[in-house]
Amino acid sequence: MTSKGIPLGSSIAIIGAGIVGVASACALMRQGYKVSIFDPSHPGEAGSSMANAGHIGASDIYPLSTPGIHWKAIKMLMDSNAPLKISFKEFWLQLPWFWRFWRTSHASNFESATKALSYLCQNSIDDTRELFEYCNMGDMLDHKGCMFIYDTEESFNSSLKSWIDKKNRGFSSEVIDLDQLNIRAPHISNKFKYAVLSHNWGQVSDPLEVVKSIANIAEKGGVIFHQNRVNSISKKNNSIDLATDKGTDSFDAVIIAAGIGSVDFAKSCGDYLPMASERGYNLTIPSANIKNELPLVFADRGVVTTSLSSGFRIGGWAEYSNSENKANQDHFKSIARISRELFPEINIDNAKYWMGSRPSTPDSVPVISCSQKMDRIFYNCGHGHYGLTHAATSAKILCKLLVDSADYTEHEGLSINRFL
Repeated sequence: MTSKGIPLGSSIAIIGAGIVGVASACALMRQGYKVSIFDPSHPGEAGSSMANAGHIGASDIYPLSTPGIHWKAIKMLMDSNAPLKISFKEFWLQLPWFWRFWRTSHASNFESATKALSYLCQNSIDDTRELFEYCNMGDMLDHKGCMFIYDTEESFNSSLKSWIDKKNRGFSSEVIDLDQLNIRAPHISNKFKYAVLSHNWGQVSDPLEVVKSIANIAEKGGVIFHQNRVNSISKKNNSIDLATDKGTDSFDAVIIAAGIGSVDFAKSCGDYLPMASERGYNLTIPSANIKNELPLVFADRGVVTTSLSSGFRIGGWAEYSNSENKANQDHFKSIARISRELFPEINIDNAKYWMGSRPSTPDSVPVISCSQKMDRIFYNCGHGHYGLTHAATSAKILCKLLVDSADYTEHEGLSINRFL
């Protein structure tokens, strides 16, 4: 369904107070809307905004489903150290999603997803910097790039084609020789000899503090935070009613930015929103005895590391499982073991273990769109690994969509209509 545009000054409700929700609230407040946020948790304290890697991964422009993914997936599932985890039961329960995921790897679909992600990523760092500066938190963003480290010469050589393609799309990088690798990442195991430095990459000081800081500025600007659970959405004349634990409130429009919970809200609105819970695991070590000057990605292992204000964080992986399932404790043990393999001098005493569900679409592209079925309902969700990366840019696109959804041609690749 096409919205006719929501006039400035209208009341807007946002469901979800993660990084995408609070960035959207800040942008809409600055635009001139009256904004309220609903979430049963405090800003950033639920979902993957709480303890993600803290990366602004602006050069990650490819969907997770790459050409030949089915063969790669079979190989990874047979390796307990590989970054992909899924049981047969979970695969069967989510078969329609995995079918769409596999379809993304086909040439034209892969290129369409890559173009949409490239569009989002081209201004990610600049938009994030502008948002942080507006919120007086410019010191929370660092832009030194990211080192991608490879296990073998073979995997390094195989990656070069993609780095050349990224360069042609406007995302620069450079090969790092062994001497520079030892200088810039002195604590990693000496078995690593091959690396690429991506320039289009940043990191934040701590992702939870980022969400809290943006929420604080938004609240000072007039955004109202409700620590309420939204139970239902319904349309009433020219408004939308939200029924919460504390009653019913009416708004001129509603934004659904509730992470994996967006699926149920979309269903209640009559929309089909295919998203899977892609769970990531990490540990944060307050006194690791090591520190990296820039983020590291161990490309063959699906593991990333970041030196944050809260400690040294290492983790990653992709476990497709119901968000309500308990964390697999064996995965934490594996990450701890891998940490010692990657960093022989690391001290993991007093490490804090965390697992979070990333809301992933089958083509890895978020949904920034008006509803197909219900007027005055909008979506800003499905960012997968890249909620922090795309939050500021997504918020800008959302503002344009609310003001005039008819002028949405350049953002068509982000529409929920692509799942019809």
